[in-house]
Amino acid sequence: MTTTIRLSIAEGAEPQSVNLMLAFAAPDDRNLPLCAPALLETGAGDTVNLGVVCGPTPATWRADRQMLLATRPHAGAGPFDARLHWGETTVEATLDRARAAAAAPVALPELPLFGVKQISTDRPLERVAKVRISGLMPGQQIRLDGGAGQVHLLPGATGPEQAAEWALAYPKPGAYVVALDLLDADGFWLATLAETPLEIAPPIEVPPEGQAQPQIATAAATLMAAAAGSRPWLPYRYARPAWGWSRTYTTPGGSQVSRVVGAGACLSIRAETLVGDALWYQTGSGDWIAASAVNLMTPSELRGVTLGEPAPPPPPPPPPPPGSRTGVVTASALNVRARPGVSADNPPIAQIHAGDEITIYEEQIVAGATWYRIGDARWVHSGYVRLTGAPTPAPTPPPAPPPPADVRHGVVTATVLNVRGQPGVRADNPPVAQLRAGDAVTIYEETTYGGATWYRIGDARWAHGDWIRLVEEAARAVRNVAAATAAAAQAADRISLPVGWVVTSALNVRARPGVSDDNPPIDQVKHNQALSILETQVVWGSKWHRIGQDRWVEGGWVGVARARPRPSNIGPEARWVGVCLQEQTAVAYEGDRPVYTMLVASGLSGTPTVQGIFRTWLRLPTGKMAGGNPAYGSYYYLEDVTWTCYFYSGYSLHTAYWHDAFGRPRSHGCVNLSPYDAWWIYEWSAAGGPNSPMVYVYWA
Repeated sequence: MTTTIRLSIAEGAEPQSVNLMLAFAAPDDRNLPLCAPALLETGAGDTVNLGVVCGPTPATWRADRQMLLATRPHAGAGPFDARLHWGETTVEATLDRARAAAAAPVALPELPLFGVKQISTDRPLERVAKVRISGLMPGQQIRLDGGAGQVHLLPGATGPEQAAEWALAYPKPGAYVVALDLLDADGFWLATLAETPLEIAPPIEVPPEGQAQPQIATAAATLMAAAAGSRPWLPYRYARPAWGWSRTYTTPGGSQVSRVVGAGACLSIRAETLVGDALWYQTGSGDWIAASAVNLMTPSELRGVTLGEPAPPPPPPPPPPPGSRTGVVTASALNVRARPGVSADNPPIAQIHAGDEITIYEEQIVAGATWYRIGDARWVHSGYVRLTGAPTPAPTPPPAPPPPADVRHGVVTATVLNVRGQPGVRADNPPVAQLRAGDAVTIYEETTYGGATWYRIGDARWAHGDWIRLVEEAARAVRNVAAATAAAAQAADRISLPVGWVVTSALNVRARPGVSDDNPPIDQVKHNQALSILETQVVWGSKWHRIGQDRWVEGGWVGVARARPRPSNIGPEARWVGVCLQEQTAVAYEGDRPVYTMLVASGLSGTPTVQGIFRTWLRLPTGKMAGGNPAYGSYYYLEDVTWTCYFYSGYSLHTAYWHDAFGRPRSHGCVNLSPYDAWWIYEWSAAGGPNSPMVYVYWA
């Protein structure tokens, strides 16, 4: 069903006041939730700007099916009209307090059977829900919400007596609620018929047959710290078992088996010790495993981008090697080619112009003509280059000092106004410059000479005050222009959205968008490299991003983070993270201001990340995660997963130290972050309290 909305009325807390409510019909997974600006005409003569209002998703509808829009005084019982404009949708309603109070209660069907059971012990993440309904009206329907976005419907039009059985599969262990709601024919909530909590436990590691799980002993050997204290975002080292079903032991070098860890396990290393010549690691569970039985892991070094900070300067050009020469282009336009010579398979890749200075690194003769190499795979014909000596860079002038805070401003009123080195008109003080009518001047000092006022308008620059009109407006204008110019210059030199990352091993850079014989690669950008996205074009059905002057990359291999308006149910001061599933990127916001952006890896198609707006319910600096099913090859056991913010049941933002494949769906439903980015989010969001950050997961 299409997501629709209704306006309704409820009594306010204050006398003679009413609450204007917005109700959402239950969505399904075929329709993306709408986020759009909303305006409310309350019927009391005013209009309320609601900001950006977002509809709920299947996973969040039960919590967010109704929204308080405004509370307004209404002395009478009504009726009165209200109107809501939401994106391109307009909803009108006549709200009647007396009619609302006298509304008949909803006739509820009977529920002879409602239960949720595990299918079998070897399928720990699966359940079956059974329902039998009696007395369902034709204009009603039953909605079963199994959690994690799993929704099933029973339409009343099928008949008053119905029974159904639905399979529920949970991507992640965690706490869920299975609920049965009664809806009207349009999908709006009427009543909750039943709900039951459901705990999906992680799979349990079974000790070897015939052995009880022993108590973990503390090794007496001297332990060497394994955490890297200089990098707080990565406090542990990690390892994978070198083969399936490796054994751990209660003591280093001991013989009593603690447990068996299978494929899909990742162990943290808390400490290490030597037993004889053999190295042993203590795991995050406190037991020990031989170093020869594991392979050490290398977590990702990926880092996000802090927004609003000064952009890093471009790398300086390499110094010319000894013996290199310099030259100046003499042609109006000179083609640059990837190798010396003119041929069909060696087209121009760029152009340089008259007056451009070049450094010549190499010289070759091809077909009787001399060619100069002026860079990596960049050659030009020597006939259009005049050799010179090494250019001497012009000294950079010092910046002009800022004017004092108490300066004044004025405008010249004379046709021509002489400027002198000192105040006064005399033979030893001739004019040194002239000003024209309308010229604006800054006045730094005022003095009297010969009964006349003189203004100092610069170093050793004085003008007669009778021909200058003081203008406060001009002063303000000059200050405003100077401030705007400084702000623009500062903003242009700071990192801002959109920002992208390379999500393949290497990506070709071309001089213009599109792939063709006359547009060969001129450079490459590497995996996880951050890029400023300056422009986007679509060429032959493919998206291309400009990342510099005459530098374009294909967009299919770049994850791009863009700004997202703050939904109205996220407070203006809240710290929140917007996660874009289509681009596999995230942006951290303080209210409306983006402050940090990063690459992520969300859930695979079979274990998708839930969409909607959530509030963090648990923050953990470290902890174990386990899930999946060994029988299906989906089992995972992860020790010391750090910097975790749980936002919905077992779904969270957290470190993923076991892969470096960010920018593509990868997880069992969580939002994977690099170790540094997860630590950054965890530390930054702590200022918002135990329920920070809010998390907004959306498709595009």
